[in-house]
Amino acid sequence: MEFTKSEAKEWARKNYRGLDGVIQPSYSPDLEKLDEEGVRFDVRHNINKGVFSVFCAIEVSPLSSEERRQFVKIVCEEAKGKVLVSMFGALDDADQSIELLNYFESVGGTHTLLGWPGNFYARSEEDIYRTTKKICDSINLAVDLWPKPFYDFGRFHPSLFNPALIERICQIPNVVAIKAYLSDGIGKWADVHHRVGDQVLLQAAEMAEWPITVSKYRQQWAGPADYVIFDNEQEENPRIVRMFNAFAEGEFSRGMELYWELAPITLGARDAAFQCGLLGMKYMQWLTGGNGGMFRKPTSFLFQHFKDAMRAGLKAAGVTPREPEEEFYVGRVNYSKGVRPK
Repeated sequence: MEFTKSEAKEWARKNYRGLDGVIQPSYSPDLEKLDEEGVRFDVRHNINKGVFSVFCAIEVSPLSSEERRQFVKIVCEEAKGKVLVSMFGALDDADQSIELLNYFESVGGTHTLLGWPGNFYARSEEDIYRTTKKICDSINLAVDLWPKPFYDFGRFHPSLFNPALIERICQIPNVVAIKAYLSDGIGKWADVHHRVGDQVLLQAAEMAEWPITVSKYRQQWAGPADYVIFDNEQEENPRIVRMFNAFAEGEFSRGMELYWELAPITLGARDAAFQCGLLGMKYMQWLTGGNGGMFRKPTSFLFQHFKDAMRAGLKAAGVTPREPEEEFYVGRVNYSKGVRPK
């Protein structure tokens, strides 16, 4: 690692700048194995879009333990020396999470977006702290905390995740950042920022919140999220990057010009994508130059009216959606080799 645990917070403050993109798994056309070429294609595509880091989204589609290792290794190899690499750090069990996170570090990973294991049931806030500290103490990675309300911790505090508990967790040396949202509660955001804003990096991944969180709260990075969907494939200086930088550099009016240019995607196309689950975001990545390809079951379906809405939103924002449609279903790399949907 480039840093010790005692140096992690300062390392993050220096290196977390800009946007953190997402790499979703790509599979062979029969969905039997990972498509290494497709994964590497998406890593390069994200790097070309100007991200400072890429996120291994191991949680979006079923992967075996060995495939998870294979996936994060491929991403780390392709990204080496170019961008940082993170991964989702909450598997079914805390010990499973620790084992994979340590492997991830060994192949070049630098940080993790940490939630809580699937089999974890908190009986108290002390349980939450102990499990979080166990994972953090067992790894050397920098930790980005994700205190999202869907963990059912609202039994303990009306904010759905007690800001005082967040403050306590942030004292753990390798906890360096918090992924939060104004939509989780403006009072909660303000309370968390007041408590730990000078200790860790607080950020909102959603573009819709940046006029406040970046320009007013000095947010210096965002993600992980599918930022590749906001411009044409060959765009060398993507508007989403320029918008974030404009807000960060105090050019509010310029940032808002770009904000409204991209609004048809943020307020229309992405909403349609989310109606199709995470597969919808995979489809939007393909529409704007990604590899594409289906997920394993169980997964959502892509309904035509949602696909039409995604395309319409992109066109309204000046983005030309990719064709032909059938390419998505086998993945761009496989389609280029002559593979067609059955």
